[in-house]
Formats: sequence, C-alpha cells, structure tokens
Amino acid sequence: MRRVVIAIAGAALLAGGMLAASCASGLKKPVHEVTATTGADSVQHITVVAHSFWFDPNRVVVKRGIPVELTLKNGGMFVPHGFDCMAKDAGIELGVGAGMFRGSGMVKFTPTQAGEFEFHCGVDGHAKKGMTGKLVVVER
Repeated sequence: MRRVVIAIAGAALLAGGMLAASCASGLKKPVHEVTATTGADSVQHITVVAHSFWFDPNRVVVKRGIPVELTLKNGGMFVPHGFDCMAKDAGIELGVGAGMFRGSGMVKFTPTQAGEFEFHCGVDGHAKKGMTGKLVVVER
C-alpha cells in the first residue's frame, strides 16, 4: 500500500512539474517567422504549434489568392489551445482548436487581401498571457 501511495505522489509531482515547465510566458518569445510552402496540390501548407502560452511560429507569411491549409498542433499535454483570426474583408475567418494530449486541428482558407492580421488563442484568456501572433498576407 505504501508503494502505491509513493508512486501516486511521484506521478503527481512529475505531472505538476511538466505543467509548470510548459507555462513560459509568450510575452518574452522572439519573433519566429515562417513562410508557407506551396505543395504539389497548389495549396500553401503551414503548421503552427501551440505551447503554453506562445505559438511557434508566431509570424506566418502566406500569399494572397492561393488556398492555405493551416494545421494547429498542441505542443502540450494538459491544456487545450486554439488559433483564431478574423478578417472577413480579407477572406480570413479562422477558428480551429487543438485539444489536450497533443491534439491537432486543421482549417482551410484563401486570403483575398494583403496585410497583417493578428491571430490569438481564444482559450481561457491565453491571448492576454501573450499567446498571439501575426498572419501576414503578401502579394504573389
């Protein structure tokens, strides 16, 4: 019985340590820009990893008028995340989630207007903790 209690306590400490280690603030992360790559399917592909509380990359560059397939992957285990970006006039209405346990989600869109548009995690105030980025749409 004592071994079971010790094992449970050890697992709880380990889980708590992993959770605390993954909660670095996104406010101190440098800008990491990635340009989407166009595949043989003529679609721009980009993967964004959501951590607690930052995105990698946190600056995504895509070309106007070419379809985009954005995959959101959750880099953590215990906290769900999202990727939200609303700019209807630019053809951008994104709301995709990545659940707990390294979940993922995917969204497709075709940007119609060049510009810089903020994206954020809409889960539980994560954006206020620094979980934001820029979607940059450039001319072809």
